[in-house]
Amino acid sequence: MEYSVVLHVKNMVCYRCVLVVEQELKKLGILEAKVQLGRIALLYTLSEQTLRSFELRLKQLGFELLIEKQEILIENIKQLIIDIVQKDSRLSTKLSYLISESLAIDYSYASKIFSERESITIEKYYIYQRIERVKEYISYGEMTLLEIASKMYYNDLSHLSKQFKSVMGVSPSQYKKEQNYNRNYIDKIIT
Repeated sequence: MEYSVVLHVKNMVCYRCVLVVEQELKKLGILEAKVQLGRIALLYTLSEQTLRSFELRLKQLGFELLIEKQEILIENIKQLIIDIVQKDSRLSTKLSYLISESLAIDYSYASKIFSERESITIEKYYIYQRIERVKEYISYGEMTLLEIASKMYYNDLSHLSKQFKSVMGVSPSQYKKEQNYNRNYIDKIIT
């Protein structure tokens, strides 16, 4: 099966998002689609009416079809970072190199576009995603901070604490004590 049309979707951040989009496609009678985070591959172009219906339904669910190349690039960068963080993956190379290689794009161009459009650097976005993941682990109460630091590939607990405090304004241990787990949606992490 050869997919000839690719739609790009903003705010798809987890497996449940993929399932929701698949269900919406099925409701429209589109059974042959390959849905991944941020992407829908189709065998054929949708009619204008079907596309508009799908786009409207996606908006109601908090998603958005992307048309502009720069928007697609930004969403691809976000999806790559979210995937790395949610899988608790260790970066085996610099983030800049990974983005450049994975998306087949010049990193300085990608960084410039991302910073202009999102008012945050790619590196800061990556840090914010990591801190949100740390907050998630803290809220579960199943691991010590040292275990979380290790799982998230921080050099040591002090590195995690310093980064956490710079983002959250409090140390991770203070955050844990307060038990006011103010978590953010991972698709809304930009300050």
